Amino acid sequence: MLVRYSTGSDGRPVKRALVYTAAEHRIDRGSIDPDALRIVEHLRANGHTAYIVGGAVRDLLQGRRPKDFDIVTDAQPPRIRKIFRNSRVIGRRFRLVHVYAGRKIFEVSTYRSIADGTIGNTYGTIEEDALRRDFTMNALYFDPVDSLLVDYVGGYKDMEARVIKPVIPLSTIFKEDPVRMIRAAKYAAITGFRIPFRTGWAIRSHAPLLATASPSRLTEEAIKILGSGRSAEIFGQLERYRLLPGILPALAARLSASKRRRESFYAALAELDRNVQSKSDKSLAGLLAFVLRDEVAALCAEHPVGEPTEVFRMAVQASRELLAPLNMPRIELETAVASVFIQPESPPKPPRKRRRRRSRGRRSLGDGVGEPPGP
Repeated sequence: MLVRYSTGSDGRPVKRALVYTAAEHRIDRGSIDPDALRIVEHLRANGHTAYIVGGAVRDLLQGRRPKDFDIVTDAQPPRIRKIFRNSRVIGRRFRLVHVYAGRKIFEVSTYRSIADGTIGNTYGTIEEDALRRDFTMNALYFDPVDSLLVDYVGGYKDMEARVIKPVIPLSTIFKEDPVRMIRAAKYAAITGFRIPFRTGWAIRSHAPLLATASPSRLTEEAIKILGSGRSAEIFGQLERYRLLPGILPALAARLSASKRRRESFYAALAELDRNVQSKSDKSLAGLLAFVLRDEVAALCAEHPVGEPTEVFRMAVQASRELLAPLNMPRIELETAVASVFIQPESPPKPPRKRRRRRSRGRRSLGDGVGEPPGP
């Protein structure tokens, strides 16, 4: 194990990070996306530092092949855009760069400072960037070129201890960004790691703050959960830490009011997870269908006879209310409802009144027919 130092205000060396070698961290280089490696190499060739960070490093340490590779660097967005022609700068407040490699997209961001807190957008150093990450296991920086793991916050040892420990103080971490509570529950379900008592207590205490989170961010997290292949375990953690009412209040109310409904819902999630793990339909509509199945079935049971178009409209509206305040795309929502919709019987049509026809056997004198001619 190596140690990384920096110079303190008094001019003396200060221990900043532990650096683990390949023999210590045992990350399989074969699990690293070749395009992610090329991006890091290209940034370094242009005079910048660059690392793989976040969930990809966490997955690599657990022996899993990551789905996404996020990269951090000291290069700022205009410079990154100049280095990679096939890229574009995104975001207004929090600007970063998407680098394209065929159909793959790699997110490249600049180190952030803690000068404006942990949600500011001021550029800083890698040391500051580590201190504004949510949990220690997400604050590990991997150099795929030299196969070195850089740890500023003790995340490697926390992963070995299988514990989810926040980097930011508990007094501020969830106040600054309530969505971090959802991530903690998700990480606990996916990794099997333990949430310490004090952290769990802080999550339960701050759970009502989720009502202040933007619907778009809640929607983004919900979609990730449904497509994770571990949605049943994650929803269980969300209920355990009282987070579900802040994300899906109508669904939470239904689950707490009916044991049968709750069992049926978790059975649907288990089926969803099996489908995702078997690489079946992963479209958003396909994921939502499992969540909406009971709601649509209940509404259709209330209207076994009715105009199909009107009943379908009611099912879509009921589904939208169940998922509020999430703002799922309309087409995806309607497609999901259509896949589980039970067609009602059309109401019987009233008998048609038959109009009486005038008899053609007789014609009156006023019909314009004169007397027959005489002899």
